This record gives sequence, structure tokens and C-alpha cells, in this order.
Amino acid sequence: HNMMTISWGSIGCMWNRPIVQVVVRPQRHTFGFMEKYDTFTVSAFPEEYRADMQLLGTTSGRDGDKLAQTGLTLIPSTHIPAPAYAQASLILECRKIYRQKMDPAGFMDAEIQTHYPHDDFHCIYFGGIISAKIKAD
Repeated sequence: HNMMTISWGSIGCMWNRPIVQVVVRPQRHTFGFMEKYDTFTVSAFPEEYRADMQLLGTTSGRDGDKLAQTGLTLIPSTHIPAPAYAQASLILECRKIYRQKMDPAGFMDAEIQTHYPHDDFHCIYFGGIISAKIKAD
């Protein structure tokens, strides 16, 4: 298992189906998992888990078991092999349907390039949403 916090992405519709779009830089530990596996989950957590999200966003799974340092519990997903988290208020189970390395030639606004001083352009993944679960308060 692997987890990564994401700040950039979107939820929408593409090719007449609901999708999640996430981006991952190639140096991230998560990148290898995204390339290797066909499914992933996207989760949102209640405010009480902010410290756990901060830890997950500032440490790498290459350095050890991040999950063990949090209050989060892995649970099986309903429709895909990728796991989910018991504490999540929203769980999107996704199957990869598209991937592409971001091409800087496509930037229409030069300011965007400033986000890539090392030319470490994101890889873009579209995940078809197979299942969406929302926990009631």
C-alpha cells in the first residue's frame, strides 16, 4: 500500500463518465505505484485528521511505514484491489483510464513553468470513478 496527499487535481466528467484527475511528479514514491497498478483511491478526511495529512504530505514512504505513524486504518475497497481508509469521509474508487506526461510545450501561460524549476513535470492520470462512498456525519 502507499498513500500520498494531493493538492492539485480535479473531479469532473470526461468521455461521458465521471473521473478524477490527479498529477504525480516522477520523483515521488507514489509515481512507481501509479505506473504499476491499474487502480487507486482518492479520499477526503475530516478536519480532525489534519495532523495525519500533514505527516503524510511531508514524509516519504521510501523512508518507512508512514501509515504506522498515523491514526489511519486501511480497509479493503468494495470494487477494486487498491485499499481505502476507515476514517475517510469520502472514498472514490478509481480505475486508471488515461495517463500522460505533462508537456511544457503546451503551457499557454509562461508563469506555469515557474512551478517546474527542475523540469520535473507531473504525470497526469485520469481515473474513472468506479464507486463513491460518503460517510454520513
